[in-house]
Amino acid sequence: MERPVNEAPGPATWTKGAASAGARQAPKSARPFADIAIFDDPAMARAAYQEIGADALATPYQDRRFVEAWLRTIGAAQKIEPMIVVARDDQGSVTAILPFGLSQRAGFRTAAFVGAKHANFHMGLFRRGLIVNRRDVNDLLNRIARLHRLDALLLVNQPRTWQGESNPLAALARQESPSQGHATKLPGRFDDWFKAHYSKNAQKRLRKKARRLADRGSVSAVVARDDAMARRVLQAFFAQKGEQAEATLLANDFRVPEARRLLEIVATERPTVGRPTLELHALFCGERIIATFGGLAAAGRFCGMITSFESDPDIARSSPGELLILEVIRDLIDRGFATFDLGVGEARYKDNCCELVEPLSDLAIGFTTKGRFLAAAFRLRRLAKRWTKQTPWAWRLAKALLRRKR
Repeated sequence: MERPVNEAPGPATWTKGAASAGARQAPKSARPFADIAIFDDPAMARAAYQEIGADALATPYQDRRFVEAWLRTIGAAQKIEPMIVVARDDQGSVTAILPFGLSQRAGFRTAAFVGAKHANFHMGLFRRGLIVNRRDVNDLLNRIARLHRLDALLLVNQPRTWQGESNPLAALARQESPSQGHATKLPGRFDDWFKAHYSKNAQKRLRKKARRLADRGSVSAVVARDDAMARRVLQAFFAQKGEQAEATLLANDFRVPEARRLLEIVATERPTVGRPTLELHALFCGERIIATFGGLAAAGRFCGMITSFESDPDIARSSPGELLILEVIRDLIDRGFATFDLGVGEARYKDNCCELVEPLSDLAIGFTTKGRFLAAAFRLRRLAKRWTKQTPWAWRLAKALLRRKR
């Protein structure tokens, strides 16, 4: 689908997922996690995924297709073993799915949510309306640890709430993650959102930048609707990301073949519903892709995952990345989405677009003596990272040291 920038798109072709208000409520149970099964083959958990279905309280990074794609690419390269936990209540209904990955390094057996740094948010899938307490969650995790002889469980970037409901794992003791999530609520009209987030002077500057680009060629926003366009957008993303990393000496999480293959799978493999897991957007100037954006959708929320822009100074000064994000938001509003997020981490463009700051938590539990030492060290490292990010001079120094190292 293609349209000129700042013009209204055609009729919406995708609609938002089931709203939480219409979701089924889980029946009350004396034992919400009465039975657990752990699968080392994600395919064995597909029936459980189908049962919990669209009613699940989960981020799109726990979508079955994303989990399976990550495990067979990055997970396989890092020797992460699938550890998919399915919990049922005493009525036999699925109440939770925890897509963990098992790691065995330096004599430690640890588990964490699948996705690592390629997933912005980490949590399980839970039946909506599930009523649990701290004892229920503690018992569940301890039983998992015994069955798989875990030394420690290391969970990062867990939302305390998601789509208006509490994350059941947030019932446990926790500490704040180094960074927070950034999101925005989407109203019924793009103009209302735009006026609420950009001053008149900022709007004027953006229009000037759009005109400057238009002088170089026709500017249009495109949503990849077929594999050919998806591969073209990914090719531009990989090239632009590499150029940005080389120019800034910042990390490029998609420089390795496995990470590239992950994006190719989730952007091109289409299930029976005909929609890939990763939706790709591009901003064209003439025939040239000058910015890219990709995200995952679930239950009326669109989660931004990747973004890039052309490093050519004559193009970059017109902020093509920000212009594309505005077109993505325009498109999502027209399609009925309720929430849009730009993931985790600090950036000026996130402050411009996102009025909501979503607190995230880390959880590290040691189950053995050496596991408790590992969990304590993990917590200290995450606390140090948080302090560094929140202390301007320390954050500037850390980035300078990283650049020098690279």
